[in-house]
Amino acid sequence: MPSRLLPQSGIATVHADPTVFEQPWWIEIAKGDSDYRELQVSRAGVAVGRLGFILVTNKLGNKLGFPPIWSHLGGPVVGQYLGRKERTDVIRELIAQLPRNTSFRFVCSPATSDADLTKLEFTKAGFEWSTETTYLQYPSDDGILERLFGESRRQVASAAKKLQVLDIGADEFVAFYEVNLRESGKKSYASLQSVRDLIIRGQRGDAPQIRIIAAKQRREGAPLDAAIAYAWDNKRFYLWLVTHRHSSDNFRDKPHPHAVKLLIFVGTEVARKMGLIFDADGAITEGNQILYRDRLKFPHAEFRNVFTRDTKMYGLYKRFQMKFRGLSGSRRSF
Repeated sequence: MPSRLLPQSGIATVHADPTVFEQPWWIEIAKGDSDYRELQVSRAGVAVGRLGFILVTNKLGNKLGFPPIWSHLGGPVVGQYLGRKERTDVIRELIAQLPRNTSFRFVCSPATSDADLTKLEFTKAGFEWSTETTYLQYPSDDGILERLFGESRRQVASAAKKLQVLDIGADEFVAFYEVNLRESGKKSYASLQSVRDLIIRGQRGDAPQIRIIAAKQRREGAPLDAAIAYAWDNKRFYLWLVTHRHSSDNFRDKPHPHAVKLLIFVGTEVARKMGLIFDADGAITEGNQILYRDRLKFPHAEFRNVFTRDTKMYGLYKRFQMKFRGLSGSRRSF
């Protein structure tokens, strides 16, 4: 049962229906110039399973493995033409090949046909299991304006009257994203070149998989207030990246406070017309959970599976970090 670890490998020939973040074209671009590795399992010379990840080494020498940057979901991709027992064996073999001297973290969709097998095999291999929340709207659900009332409904409806929604391309989105990070005192944790390349590829041809919509006020020369990049596959329409302009001292140029809500509303309507599930793509911060759960009343919550296995050294490092943060917090609270 041949299997191998392939640095900078080609994509395995696996007949499956992966999420957009796990499709060959996405991975090929998202890995960029990083140290990308791919585990493969073959049967009769044909690749029937793959598990890709990036390897990095932090300043303390800890090796870390996780899916390619800008790919919000990962994990094993296995040929669905195999029987259940065969798929279980392939997943087990893939996980068994993960190096023990490396700490790993994978966020996996609970909606795939192999989700239960993946969870079973990861936990049997010593991975800790936790969850990450995302929020969904199905095509058959009431829309945002239909389920909101009072002030929440007025905010979205008013934004729709005051703002123009338009499509933008890769260069404009990346430039806007970069400026907004800089204005907020932050910087991207990875190269934005991959984002640009993903958008260009995802918007190409007769079957695009990425669309960017932006909002700006209805006046001549108005700057963008917010933009969202959406990516989709055969089942889901993901809110991939979101950015918004920060307040200006100039009253005339202040961004509309509900521009992002309007773009989410437009995204849900696009998803509905396409017959796809709208996926908020991981509401891991408290602010995002309040937005989707409480402000926009998304009807469904889903819990993605997170599998983590740390080396002893990295586990000690993480515990030290948590202890230090706790002490720092105590000092600040006095």
